[in-house]
Amino acid sequence: MSTESTTDEQGQVPAESKDPDQIEAKIQADRAELAKTVDALSAKLDVKSQAQERLAEVKAKAQTTIQEPEARADALKQAAPVLAGIAAVAVLIGILRRVAHT
Repeated sequence: MSTESTTDEQGQVPAESKDPDQIEAKIQADRAELAKTVDALSAKLDVKSQAQERLAEVKAKAQTTIQEPEARADALKQAAPVLAGIAAVAVLIGILRRVAHT
């Protein structure tokens, strides 16, 4: 049975509705809503868990910051042979130009 058709605009069961099933359904819906509200308030007031969550966020950010330079260093190590090859080709071209002009 739907509780929507048995409640008024304020969510109240009309006084003329004496059906126990409707009243029980409304009570269950109110309990569920109240439980959500209490859980939300408890979470906001739980300073210890908020501090732990913030600490975890800061640790994750710090870990990412630490890993970024390491990732850059790894990329540079992988790029080093390519860069050395490009430099060698540039030097070789320079030498060949000098030899050709002499």
